[in-house]
Amino acid sequence: MSHASLNLANLASAPFGEQVFTLRQLFGFTKVEFALVLDVNEKTIRRWEEGAIAPQGSHRLAVDALRNIAESLGELFEPDIIRVWIDRENPALQGERPRDFAKKPGGIFLMAHLLSNVGR
Repeated sequence: MSHASLNLANLASAPFGEQVFTLRQLFGFTKVEFALVLDVNEKTIRRWEEGAIAPQGSHRLAVDALRNIAESLGELFEPDIIRVWIDRENPALQGERPRDFAKKPGGIFLMAHLLSNVGR
C-alpha cells in the first residue's frame, strides 16, 4: 500500500485501509494508540490498514467521524498545519489537545460536531 502523502481532498473515495492509515498518521497515533482510541486491538488496526477487513458498527462510525474531522480541517489548513492544530491545547475542547480529546469517550464525535459548524 502506498502512503506517499496525506491527501485529504479525496479521502472519502480512497480505499478504506488508506483512509485508516491517513487518519492515524494525521492525528499522530501509533497503531497501539489508535487501537486504544477506537477500542480495538493493534492487530485490528493493522488488518484495517491492509484492507483485510473493514470496521463495522460503532468502529465504522468513529472512523467516519475522524474522516469528517480531517476533511473539515483540510478545507482550512494544509496537513502540516493540521498536525500543529491537533497537538495544541484548544479552548473549545476544555483546554485539551485534540489528539488527547479524541481518546475520551465521545471525544471524536464531539470534535466532529464542533468542526461541522465551522464556517456556517
